[in-house]
Amino acid sequence: MKRLLALIISLLPLIASAQRIVGELETNSDKNMVASDSTDDKKKQKKIVPVDIHAWTIDDVYGNRTPVDVDTLHHQYQNKNLNEGVDGHFNHLGNLGSPRQSRIFMERNEKEDFIFLNPFSQFYIPADQFIHYNTKSPFLNANYNCCGTKTTGDDHIKVIYTNNAGKRVNIGGLFDYIYGQGYYNSQSTSFMNASAWASYIADRYDFHFQYTHNYMKMAENGGISEIGYITHPEEMDRNYASSDIPTWLNDTWMKQEHDIVHFNHHYNIGFTRTEGDSTDIHDVFVPVTSIFHTFELKYLRRGYLAFDTPDNYHTNTYLPGDSANDRTKNFSMKNIVGLSLREGFNKYAAAGLNAYVGFEHKSYEMQDTFTTSYGTATRIDRHKKYKDNNILIGGQLIRTQGTFVHYDVNAEYTLTGDESGDFKVIGRGELNLPFKKDTMQLVVNAYIKNLTPSYYIRHYHTKHAWWDNDLDKETRTRIEGIFTLPRTRTKLTVGIENMKNYTYFENTGTSYSLDEEGALGFTNNITPRQCSDNIQVVSANLRQDFTFGIFHLDNDITFQTCTNKDVLPLPTLSLYHNLYITFKIAKVLNCEFGGDVKYFTEYYAPDYSPVMSQFMIQNKANRTKIGNYPIASIYANFDLKRTRFYVQYYHLNQGAGHYFWAPGYAMNPKGLHLGISWNFYD
Repeated sequence: MKRLLALIISLLPLIASAQRIVGELETNSDKNMVASDSTDDKKKQKKIVPVDIHAWTIDDVYGNRTPVDVDTLHHQYQNKNLNEGVDGHFNHLGNLGSPRQSRIFMERNEKEDFIFLNPFSQFYIPADQFIHYNTKSPFLNANYNCCGTKTTGDDHIKVIYTNNAGKRVNIGGLFDYIYGQGYYNSQSTSFMNASAWASYIADRYDFHFQYTHNYMKMAENGGISEIGYITHPEEMDRNYASSDIPTWLNDTWMKQEHDIVHFNHHYNIGFTRTEGDSTDIHDVFVPVTSIFHTFELKYLRRGYLAFDTPDNYHTNTYLPGDSANDRTKNFSMKNIVGLSLREGFNKYAAAGLNAYVGFEHKSYEMQDTFTTSYGTATRIDRHKKYKDNNILIGGQLIRTQGTFVHYDVNAEYTLTGDESGDFKVIGRGELNLPFKKDTMQLVVNAYIKNLTPSYYIRHYHTKHAWWDNDLDKETRTRIEGIFTLPRTRTKLTVGIENMKNYTYFENTGTSYSLDEEGALGFTNNITPRQCSDNIQVVSANLRQDFTFGIFHLDNDITFQTCTNKDVLPLPTLSLYHNLYITFKIAKVLNCEFGGDVKYFTEYYAPDYSPVMSQFMIQNKANRTKIGNYPIASIYANFDLKRTRFYVQYYHLNQGAGHYFWAPGYAMNPKGLHLGISWNFYD
């Protein structure tokens, strides 16, 4: 089935080309029949398809548009399908789409209330990262990536189609399908995202609508049960192929399903003024005030099913039965209504001002226990719901126009509900200064947040994980500076964050005897924790690229230090280096040939809990370090007009060693990776 899909997609450009050839033949045939060689006829026969396309995201409250680049560049295209990210910043479980977490603390996004979404950032698209388009002709982008064989590796198909109906209306759809068989046992992923969107942008009124349906199914293997097959294969009794190496779990599954609707619209009140000169005079609408409304609905479901679990794998069992069938649901609905005083309607309105009030309803459904009215027997009620309602107020001061100074200060406060007293203030300032025929940019990001931990960190009931905690609000303060100089291809980021009441998960499993010689094994038990002490993280990242003729060297270097590495483990150094040459063939085929290497220093990297799909710090009685292992790849990357494609030999330096992304979860073996992307504008 995978190869059939690949064949169909590979034929798409041939079909499109055939259609063009047939069209040209028909045109030429008609031309010969009428024997017309006039200039007007030739112009009519030549079809010009405009390829202009613009893209942007909107923030999830105000609907402010932020332009983004359309993904058409071939540079580093060979890494865009890797679960560790383009620059290798993520730890993960090995397979495509599997749970991941950035080793760079400053890159970790704010946690979703439905915490089971957090580890799937390669697949899940938050509302403020959803891309809208405006095109002058129908646009379709088709991507296909693959590696491995019929029984290993992965396939990834992603298709985007968008089209305008006039200048103001755009509609589109996204189909994203990940199928990873996986190089190791019980590791498969099968994720499907079907999304649709629409937008309308006019002077008086505009809206953005987006709908997403996700279906996710992933096998959980608990990691390799004997890491000697990776670290010292020569000492093992027999040699195994990667897919035959024993793992802790079999016939264990995580399933998620999401339905998400986001809708934002504005009604603008303003005036019309005349602009231009004697050769081009036209009327321009100037918005002064806007009324905006944002509606968001989420219906999120997760299940954990286990049918073959070893007796000593879990520490606790709270529900009866030989198998686990844990399910939880989260329904949330948010309505926000606000008023905007628009930026730039006259020379004194140097900034925009927004204010809003919102109502948020949340409900959670999970397993629970109750006592019958006939005695003390405990039963399971799988349909018990917990509800919460919050009233929010917020505002924003924003400046996006002008050349030198831009800023954005955003604040929100929760008036009522379980999260009463929560607040966050987030600010961004940008200074652009001319510097030797270039623009030097300095950006300052800062925030202070005082937020209640997610409901699922405070309350969760399943067969092997059960807690009801009264946790304090988590307070976080950050300031970060970013210096960019495009001419020298330099970007330096320095930041510091302080955390009070930091919440996290820990593996609190207990030991048991493996044999009479005293060897110990350890069970698994995920437990939420909160550290009342202050924790500081200091981070510095340098991106410095060099060019010597056709030779290029890209460098990404991150240094981090933390005052409490037992609670928040981070590698001291994380490196990415990419050495390549660029050239053209026949003036149309852009080529990149090169190799890259990813590396991070040894540290007690977070463990992983299949029960919760969450990363957690390792059991203090049974810790192991990972890292200090480079992973190198070579590649050839091409761009031919509207087509990008690559060939990559991944992990070419594979050998005996500690090549793990997380404890027990090995990096994929060496192998060939392929990918192709087509853009169609007609």
